[in-house]
Amino acid sequence: MNKPRRDLRPDAQGFDEVRLVTVPRWKDSYLSGSEWRISIKAQYFRKGRMLFEESISHKMDDAASFMGWKYTCACEGTHQYYAGEENWCDQEGCAEQATVTYRKKFDWCQSGHKTETIGIVIRKFCDKHKTRGDCGLDDSDSNYELFEDVPQPSTEL
Repeated sequence: MNKPRRDLRPDAQGFDEVRLVTVPRWKDSYLSGSEWRISIKAQYFRKGRMLFEESISHKMDDAASFMGWKYTCACEGTHQYYAGEENWCDQEGCAEQATVTYRKKFDWCQSGHKTETIGIVIRKFCDKHKTRGDCGLDDSDSNYELFEDVPQPSTEL
């Protein structure tokens, strides 16, 4: 039997939200005195879940100027997460549970060329995002058919 596989949408990204957060901390020192200090952390999210955070700087303007490089490093690392896992809606920026599964009819490249999909290729969406529209080729209502996920037979002995 052909096991269904999830397909990434053409505009899938590793993170759908990044926050720079000021974190206050108390510093005790018998030599220079005690005071409140801050550091800036970058928090990386996908589907409403924080995947990781890192301390970047002690000043917001420095942290903001480092973010292009830090984001690139985060995307090249093992921290990123893509849609097509678990039962999340495959729409970018949506953290709802999927309620509908579609089988993709064809694969489309960015140049507009159509090829047959290999195997059973699926995408999942929530009620709000189940209507895909007619603008795109790969991710459009006309390229999907409703798919009922059938449990696969057990291979255990």
